[in-house]
Amino acid sequence: MGNPIDQFASVWYAIKKYYGFDKDEIKGIVITVIILAFIVSFDEWGVTTFDFLYGLRNFFNSMLIILLSFLIYLSAQRITAIKSGFKAEWRVWIYGLIIGLILVFVSRGKLWFLAPGGVIVYHMAGHRICSFRYGLNYWPLGMSAIMGPIACALLAIFFKILLTIFPANVLLDKAMRINVWIAITNMIPIPPLDGSNMFFASRMVYIFIFGFVLGTLVPILLNINVLYSLLIGLVVGFVLWQLLFWTLER
Repeated sequence: MGNPIDQFASVWYAIKKYYGFDKDEIKGIVITVIILAFIVSFDEWGVTTFDFLYGLRNFFNSMLIILLSFLIYLSAQRITAIKSGFKAEWRVWIYGLIIGLILVFVSRGKLWFLAPGGVIVYHMAGHRICSFRYGLNYWPLGMSAIMGPIACALLAIFFKILLTIFPANVLLDKAMRINVWIAITNMIPIPPLDGSNMFFASRMVYIFIFGFVLGTLVPILLNINVLYSLLIGLVVGFVLWQLLFWTLER
């Protein structure tokens, strides 16, 4: 093993070199932020009657929350990939945005589908020399992809903790709910969503992470204490892992 300081310097150099977003990614992120902000603010354009200024303020607040959450989401994926010697790029999924728009209209703003795209991982040959399983395979792709939903799940928990300190803060509550739905919907195991990459990498790891995230975030939405929610998440993840092992994987 090399010097930890040298390893950190090498990773930091790679992050500075490869972290940036290309034009297609920036375009996709802008479109995604606008559409997702419209979805989560769909029923917030007035209390009893339509109010343009009231709705515009809620739309703007939603854009800021989604932009922050999405940048953390993508950063978690990119840094994980770079650390393993890969480059991650995010691509918008137009059909996912259309599904989200249809569902929010049909449900009148009550149902959010916030799954706008997925990650693509490229092999950086020079950074993988002497690495185990030198080429690109499902495992680094799955681990890089799943870090996005996990990052948003942690953000949701963070906002929930802040809500215990500032219980009447509407923006914190909205930020928590947005991150809950981003984490859950993007873990659905259908391509090109990030959950599908982890599913193909390891069904056992996927089912535990999915169960843990789902079992933790749903109680948080139901206003259950964070510690109890985490315990419920661990139980749900373990139970689903056991069910998959004894029915299909044994």
